[in-house]
Amino acid sequence: MKDMLNTIYTEIRGDPLVSPYPIKYYDYPEAALKETFVLIKPLTPPMSVLGASDKELAQQLSYQIDVQSGDRMLCKQIQQAVKEHMYSLGFSQLPEGLDEFFSDTKRYVDARRYRMITNIYDVDY
Repeated sequence: MKDMLNTIYTEIRGDPLVSPYPIKYYDYPEAALKETFVLIKPLTPPMSVLGASDKELAQQLSYQIDVQSGDRMLCKQIQQAVKEHMYSLGFSQLPEGLDEFFSDTKRYVDARRYRMITNIYDVDY
């Protein structure tokens, strides 16, 4: 079985701009919110999008990647690097997302959503 979360993590972790910062799955503990970090969250489980003769032939994979930081430009630079890696994996960016400053935590958040449809017969996710 393939693990796209791990594939994304490994791809992003290899970037020199991203590698100094923690990358987490699903959620991040509030106690660590003082640092810059990247969060990878599946938006949905893998979904069948193409089938024939009662067989699944392709899947749709959707993820949201958040970058949070106290530094707005660092947040944007990391997200740009993430976007390039997601494109290299075959994902495209969706129109939804978040670009906010939260005054209560004094943090910038840039959250972008990505989606891909796997190649035919690549359904082991």
